[in-house]
Amino acid sequence: MRRLALIVLALAAFTGAASGAPQPPGPLTAFVVAGGGWGHGVGMSQWGAYGQAKAGRSYQQILGYYYRGTELGNAPASLLEKVRVLVRGDLGSVSVSSSAPIVVIDAGGKRYRLDATLTVEPKLELPVGKAGAVVPLTGPLTLRPAADANLVFGGKAYRGELQLTKIDGRLQLVNALGLEAYLLGVVPGEMPKHWPLEALKAQAVAARTYAVAHLAKGKSYDLFSDYRSQLYYGVDAEASGPSQAVRETRGQILTYEGRAAQTLYFSSSGGHTISALDAFGWNIPYLVAVDDPWDETSPNHAWTAQLLNGSELGKKFGLQGAVVDVTYVPGTPGKPAVVRLTTADGVAKEVRLSDVRGRLGLKSTGFRLGLLRLDRPATVANGVLTLTGVARDVADPVLEQRVAGGGWVLVKRLTTGANGAFSVKLKLSSTTVYRLASGELGGPPLAVRVAA
Repeated sequence: MRRLALIVLALAAFTGAASGAPQPPGPLTAFVVAGGGWGHGVGMSQWGAYGQAKAGRSYQQILGYYYRGTELGNAPASLLEKVRVLVRGDLGSVSVSSSAPIVVIDAGGKRYRLDATLTVEPKLELPVGKAGAVVPLTGPLTLRPAADANLVFGGKAYRGELQLTKIDGRLQLVNALGLEAYLLGVVPGEMPKHWPLEALKAQAVAARTYAVAHLAKGKSYDLFSDYRSQLYYGVDAEASGPSQAVRETRGQILTYEGRAAQTLYFSSSGGHTISALDAFGWNIPYLVAVDDPWDETSPNHAWTAQLLNGSELGKKFGLQGAVVDVTYVPGTPGKPAVVRLTTADGVAKEVRLSDVRGRLGLKSTGFRLGLLRLDRPATVANGVLTLTGVARDVADPVLEQRVAGGGWVLVKRLTTGANGAFSVKLKLSSTTVYRLASGELGGPPLAVRVAA
């Protein structure tokens, strides 16, 4: 019987790698970045809420699904009367207008009725003296419309009153209004106004609860008007659907063991939320990972997968050598989940999910960093080649063979072990080029030459 000798040629770079960087000695490795969603992934998926509402589920059911074990309770009465929202700080002057005259109230409670347009500078001087003489007032100042109207600053209309405080020679502008009026300008900014009412109600309760649970301490304001609290757009953003949702859930918040819950929410889960433990290291019983099939209508439900080689991955994370392996390490109390990247020389680096998201430019933490690794063959007997490798955290891994003209054909669908390992026996009589693939993505090719 003829004895076969194998000469293995690892091609310098694999097809589809952006940089064309050569593969290091050892196994031939590619990394598949797949997943879906948009946002941090913890709590309520807004697209999931949309899907549940379309399926006929109530806002109570939606909230109970994403915030496990919470109960509906009531917001503090004091907040229903007034919350203070920081509109802007560090202003050189503030110009405010209204469709009605403006009432200015100084720190002593004295009231002044002024024109419907006024500009205030840090000296807090206004024309309230005799014959309209400009005199300084004692701040902070409170501005209210004299009739049923709104105040306008920076092109935006605001319900309630505006408060001006001089801080370090500059002005701070705060909108003080009831919690429900505040939500009228929040809900349509956080969720599309035309979405089903039950989804909007879930958003209203989540936003109300988030506000109650995240009040600033020891400040002249309670909430920010931007991403540091929730996006607040004022009167101009108000719409009928969100306003109805706020009215019909008036005062309702989610509680856990008697306290306002941490009702984190985000756009799209990609089919699975993640726990607060994995995301942040917070062991919060009601912020656990849940399957989210209702998210499937989201435009970000599933991304187009990307392929990276080990050198590219190493550069993105500041490593000196090429990455040869990635593993997921679950979170523990005080320590969020990480991805551990290992280089060819054995150096390991642990990176938080949020940092991986940032380094790779991903829309969410709902990613999978899969591995396609094809080992250089070590054994052949009686014309049978044994190929081994790892296909971990990738969809439908297969072994392919290059054919004349440069195309690829299926050799075998792979059955892998718990860690993605596989072993395949192949009959080999001539030089053949193989690769691992997942979907449209193929790993680095391995040429195996047979010589007599």
